[in-house]
Amino acid sequence: MRQYIKAPTAEVMESINSLISAVDAHIATDYALAASLFDKANCPITWKWLNDAWANSRRNIINSSSAYEGKVIPKTERDKPPSASIKKEVLARDGYRCRYCGLPVVLADIRKIAHQLYPAQVPWGRKNTEQHSGFQVTWLQFEHVIPRSQGGHSSLDNLVVSCALCNFAKGQYLLEQLDLEHPLLREPVNTQFDGLERLRPFSPKFSPKKVEVTSKKGLHSNIATGGIKHKSTTIHSKPEVFFFAGAHISSGYVNVPPIAGKSRWFKIGPLITAEMAERHGIQGCLVYCPREMVARRGLDVEKFLDVLRT
Repeated sequence: MRQYIKAPTAEVMESINSLISAVDAHIATDYALAASLFDKANCPITWKWLNDAWANSRRNIINSSSAYEGKVIPKTERDKPPSASIKKEVLARDGYRCRYCGLPVVLADIRKIAHQLYPAQVPWGRKNTEQHSGFQVTWLQFEHVIPRSQGGHSSLDNLVVSCALCNFAKGQYLLEQLDLEHPLLREPVNTQFDGLERLRPFSPKFSPKKVEVTSKKGLHSNIATGGIKHKSTTIHSKPEVFFFAGAHISSGYVNVPPIAGKSRWFKIGPLITAEMAERHGIQGCLVYCPREMVARRGLDVEKFLDVLRT
């Protein structure tokens, strides 16, 4: 029996490595390099490798005998899709790797951030032909080993993290029909890959600032950034993470308790996002914003930098 439907190629791995390098370049504020790398990751050979496999999942059947076929059950009798808590458990167990082929995978909301930041280099339309191939192949799925249509449950012992090809090319068929090993018979791949989650604090929520750059192909494009100065438009430096003990979020504002006898607040918007957190047993709030937004409030920037996330 085989472990996966289709082996990743060198072009696929090169596309993924370009994605990883593009995110690193963006974090380092080298936006032109990031744009070039995101563009490189959108490889037509990678796109064909993937889309040929999921265009018609029936073609992936190896054992076509009726003895291997399951019984399709009515939609009204199928188990519900997995809950957010179950997905969280599956991701914690499997990590950001496909349990079938081992490809690194990325959650859809990280891809959405990349698309917002680099809309020209990371296209994502409704049609497969309008989608970035690097983010297609790394598109994280919560795959039912036994499909729900065949009676499979949305449970920890029937769900695995998979890439898009291994999920969609498998379709509604059973492992026996595809001559696939059960992925949970193998241990998860031990990896430090973070699913590009390090891009999350750079999400251009609300209305991101944009700057024009020129790619290697000579094409101009608008890139939403966290911070450079271009012509007469000033864009703040990249977001960093700050922790304020005792702070809370209310009505679109982060309210910080008095420091040196003075209260401060941050209005959540294009340059500032926030979430509740705990550090060393102390409840407070993480604020994602450029450091000048903290300094402007008369606060010591270095003192409030969150060492766990910065």
